[in-house]
Amino acid sequence: MSSSITAASIGRRLCSQFYELLLIAALLLTVSAVMTGLQAWLGRSLLLDLLTQLALAGSLFGYFGSSWVKSGQTVAMKAWRLKLVRQDDNQLIDWRQAGFRYVVGLLLFVGMPAISYLAWSRNLGHGRQALLISLAWCALPYLAAFYDKDRLFLHDRLARTRQVELPKAPHPGKGKVRQ
Repeated sequence: MSSSITAASIGRRLCSQFYELLLIAALLLTVSAVMTGLQAWLGRSLLLDLLTQLALAGSLFGYFGSSWVKSGQTVAMKAWRLKLVRQDDNQLIDWRQAGFRYVVGLLLFVGMPAISYLAWSRNLGHGRQALLISLAWCALPYLAAFYDKDRLFLHDRLARTRQVELPKAPHPGKGKVRQ
């Protein structure tokens, strides 16, 4: 990578992640449709429920992991001209680091809210208040960027990655002389 690497702004990273949310919703709906058809055909069982959960998690890791390792960019990151690199040398991450970043993300965005919901629902009941409090945990990785010296999200800090902004590609028509 060149020396003109610039850290991506928080706003750009958040917009990219919102776009990513739409894309992974489509991916998860597709995998769910396949697994629901399989459950209808074979009948529901604990083993098939577990297989469904593994298929959902595996499809997400397949999408994110292969994108990060291959080019450092998911579809949404390409649209927002972002690239995921290692913090120390700005190179692409490997599968081990991609797996670690994925697990950290799962813990922060799924695990912590789930644990929080279980804890709060004991005191508040299984109502809206417990759900809202538990979903507030999803903001923690993003709020960390406002306190981090490098403005990194918590999952990037823990995984030793960062997102950089890529320069705009030159317009193909600029600089050509018309005859």
